[in-house]
Amino acid sequence: MPRLWIVRAGKHGERELAAIEQNRLLPGFLEVGDLTSRPSRDAILGHLQQVLPELAQNTLKNFAAQLNQFAHTIQIGDLAVMPRKVTNSVAIGRVTGEYVYNSDDPYRHSRTVEWLKPAVPRDTFKQDLRHSFGAFMTICEIKRNGAFERVRSVLETGLDPGALLGTQGTAPVRATDDEPDAGDYASDIEEIANQQIISLIKSEFAGHALAELVAEILRVEGYTTRVSPPGPDGGVDILAAGGAFGLGQDRMCVQVKSGDGAANHDVVLRLIGSMSNVQASTGLLVSIGGVNAPAHRELDHHFFKLRLWQMPDLLKALFRAYNDLSEETKNKLPLKQIWAPISGDEA
Repeated sequence: MPRLWIVRAGKHGERELAAIEQNRLLPGFLEVGDLTSRPSRDAILGHLQQVLPELAQNTLKNFAAQLNQFAHTIQIGDLAVMPRKVTNSVAIGRVTGEYVYNSDDPYRHSRTVEWLKPAVPRDTFKQDLRHSFGAFMTICEIKRNGAFERVRSVLETGLDPGALLGTQGTAPVRATDDEPDAGDYASDIEEIANQQIISLIKSEFAGHALAELVAEILRVEGYTTRVSPPGPDGGVDILAAGGAFGLGQDRMCVQVKSGDGAANHDVVLRLIGSMSNVQASTGLLVSIGGVNAPAHRELDHHFFKLRLWQMPDLLKALFRAYNDLSEETKNKLPLKQIWAPISGDEA
């Protein structure tokens, strides 16, 4: 029977866009050599002890188990979930190829995948699966609570039916086993909290209200802003200017995309055109659904004039400004800062 796997694409989502564009699973571990000739966890562990001698033995055992799964346990036809950091979605695909190592490839380790749905909002899934997606693992299987059947249901119907009868009592797997379940590992508390905040933002600041939130954040950061009224905006949601009375040379044109879909190349071109029309010196694209590869290349091409805020960037700006936001905004988005211990792998 096919199985369901989490395969992440970077702690900060740095390989996500390449994974989607190239139809590949890209787990990283760039210091690690070819796993083809290392057919077991123990063989991989021996290699890791040579190339990563500074890491603790338990960490190396954990990494060896993950890499063994990626290279030797995952099968063609299995489903893979890639939790996406730059949006609040997950990509779901079907594995189509065997493990490949290429030393000339910047990503080194990969498997091909057919992305069936590259951007499913996390809120589509019930809380237990969302927590599994937040496990502190780059590669691991999700087995509990009928996870495979539920993800397949989302692919077919768009709905998560919840934990299925007869699937609750799966025995826990020790972390030293080759096939740990996502539920056996601590969740990334920060990631889960961020996803909850994202859901709140999408609920309380839907549509044009997101532009109002971005404008308020920019005002806290010292800009004078003007927000376009709801409706067609011609590529300008916010005008922001620095200096006294907003008359300085730092003039910014902001386009805000509040939908789940990735902003495309045309969105970037419209922003560039709007900058010219209003004589802005810089442009900011805020897209909570991220951007596609052509749009990202266009943004890179205009590095000295354009900036992109995807969801992680918006959250960082929100946290910086939060204490100085209006009481009305804080009431819609009630947050508090906490301290929490971190695991050895994060430190």
